[in-house]
Order: sequence, then structure tokens, then C-alpha cells
Amino acid sequence: MKISQQAFIAAWENQKLVRGAIKCAHVRQDYTNYEDFLQEGLLIYAQMLTEQVNLPRKEVDRLSFRKVLWHTVDLLRQDKRHNEQQTGLVTRQEISQISHWDNLITLQKEVTKMSALEQQIFVQHLLLQKPISQLASELKVSRVQLQRVKKSLLQNLRVILER
Repeated sequence: MKISQQAFIAAWENQKLVRGAIKCAHVRQDYTNYEDFLQEGLLIYAQMLTEQVNLPRKEVDRLSFRKVLWHTVDLLRQDKRHNEQQTGLVTRQEISQISHWDNLITLQKEVTKMSALEQQIFVQHLLLQKPISQLASELKVSRVQLQRVKKSLLQNLRVILER
């Protein structure tokens, strides 16, 4: 839909409405995307002025305020979701790069010293997250015994990694 020039000028002259809606969404003027939110809000307001010609101006302003407010909230949610995804990727990359290499080397040495049952628990349950009951049925060992071995294994690993 095209926005009329008169509607855009009216929206530009009444920036107070758009700024108020953005402020109501708790966006401060020093926020990096504030100007983008303001421009989008002005466009939404101008569009509402063009579409709702038959309504009184007060009613159009009220509806426009709500529409700008909810649009700003939606944009904030998108920014938050995007930032969370970026943060998740960065931390995964950092972990894979920084990951304590000395601990990895120590764990590799310790795995060779473990019994076959401890190795199965370490790999299948702790690393691959296979349920202990499923592992017990596959290895034909009681679940209680696997829990005991797991507990002692974790205690040993904790002591070794703390050195």
C-alpha cells in the first residue's frame, strides 16, 4: 500500500506519538536500534493515517500508538532471539577452541587405565548420554552396580582433574 505524502508529513510532525510508543516499549534513546524503530514507527503511523481516513484523528492516533508499540516489541523480541543465537554460537566455538587441553590429555590417559565396564559407562552414559537402565540391559549388569561404578568413576575423575 502506498503512503500519501500528507500522511507522512503528518506523521513526521507528530513524532511525539511514535517516540511515546517506543518509550512505552522501554526502549531508551541510547539503544543502538532506536533510530530504526523510530523510522519504522513513523512509517506505520503514516500508513495508519492513509488507511483510516474515515476514522477521527484521535482514534487513528490511539490505534497507531498501539500498533507502533506492538511492532517495536516484536522487533525487540527478534533482536533478543538473534543475540541469543549469536551468543550460543560464540560460546560453542570458544569452548571447542579453548577447551582445557590438559584435561583432555589427562582424560585420554585415564581412559586407558579404566576397566572395560568403566570405559562403557564413561563413553556410553557420560559422553553419549545413554540412559543407565538401557546400558545395564545391554551389558547384562544390574543397574545398581552400574550406579556404584559410575559414582566411583566420577570421584576418581574429579580427583585426577583437580590435580
